Amino acid sequence: MNIKIAYSVACVALISAVAQAKPSNSRYALPELVAVDAVDLFVPNGFDSNDEIVVVLDGYLPNSCYRLTRPEIEIDQPMHTIKITQMARRFPGPCIVPLVPFTNVIHVGALEPGSYQVSTNKGMLLKNLSVELDPGTGTYGPDDFLYAPVDSVSVSKTSDGRFEAKINGRFTNDCMEFGDVRLIHKGRVIELLPVLKDYSDADCQPTEKTFTRSVRLPEDLLVGRNLVHVRSLNGSSINAVFSVPSAN
Repeated sequence: MNIKIAYSVACVALISAVAQAKPSNSRYALPELVAVDAVDLFVPNGFDSNDEIVVVLDGYLPNSCYRLTRPEIEIDQPMHTIKITQMARRFPGPCIVPLVPFTNVIHVGALEPGSYQVSTNKGMLLKNLSVELDPGTGTYGPDDFLYAPVDSVSVSKTSDGRFEAKINGRFTNDCMEFGDVRLIHKGRVIELLPVLKDYSDADCQPTEKTFTRSVRLPEDLLVGRNLVHVRSLNGSSINAVFSVPSAN
């Protein structure tokens, strides 16, 4: 009987020791929440105070043990500053792949009119953001027209070496069609505003029809990463970051 008791006690002790050892094993360790730096901070302009304002972070995670998670956003309305810290979860190794690329669209939300400073990497990357007064107040800003209902955008090179953006989406009635696509190019940000023709007086029938619209991008794009920012009818924006290689 004493032998059986001793054996049972030894088994319980062994199971307890294994259970306590698991957290220290890399396989069972919990991921650590850490801040990661971005290489580029893109801040589109032309927003109104009724818009869903976004900025875009682009860069590289240190290795394959990192997984992107939601950023931390600090908005100081009186000081007109927006501080963004991109967070990631760091898992235990082995970490096989170095430098994992990421692009993250940061949803800031609606802001009061004014000029803001947007920063990340503890202030090492700093850009200006201008928010205009909502046109509904009587002072017209840049968004006094309807946009096409855009679902996606992609950027590729054409046979002549120029870059081209393809806008894809869905019209929801048989009256919808493009007016034009307005292009605003500032620095590394190319804004595309796909304006709808006015069809308010037409007798329209509901139907869903896909569309693709190609837009040639400017020739004087800067070398490195660039952002294409497209407005959509539902109030959101579609964003794509692409690389422009050196001529050499």
